[in-house]
Amino acid sequence: MVIRHKVLLTGLAILLIVAVAAFMLVNRNPLGTASPTQEEVGAGASSPSARSGLADSSDKVRVKVAGGNKAPVGDTGEIVLTLDIEPGWHVNANPASMEFLIPTAASSSVNGQSFEITTQYPRGRISDITLDDTALEVYDDGASIRLLPDEKQTAMLQEAGKLDVKVRIQACSEDGVCLAPSDLPLTLDLDGTDTP
Repeated sequence: MVIRHKVLLTGLAILLIVAVAAFMLVNRNPLGTASPTQEEVGAGASSPSARSGLADSSDKVRVKVAGGNKAPVGDTGEIVLTLDIEPGWHVNANPASMEFLIPTAASSSVNGQSFEITTQYPRGRISDITLDDTALEVYDDGASIRLLPDEKQTAMLQEAGKLDVKVRIQACSEDGVCLAPSDLPLTLDLDGTDTP
């Protein structure tokens, strides 16, 4: 009787290990689809989900720069980042509606050093999702974040020629399911001329 229980437990353990391994392989590349390109995630590192096999916010959201990654720094110096969010998903507004929610936030650096730029976030849309009687404000597809360097910063950016931007987001579905937060990196090539 004891031997039968040991054989049964060993069989269940092997079945569980095989099931977990199969699940991890299927999730790593569901339906055999291609992994997102660096341009979709942002110039730089590939999506963390591509490495771990676990879903995160970068699977649902990408960030683009108006005019492409060769962003002119002209008279205004304004750089516009646009969120490309899949249908049925959104990200938290900035500021977030509640203290524990992760707001959408952009940060910048030049040559590895933090570079503080005034950032203008759009007003969030009041969603149908409520927590503790508070309707959550969110950003939908096409929301734009504006980086507004002053004249001195614009001159520094023109001299550096590159700006690294990271947009921290957390994607949530309209059903209230939220994915792990992600940092969406971009490297912008900057010059002093406007390009079409």
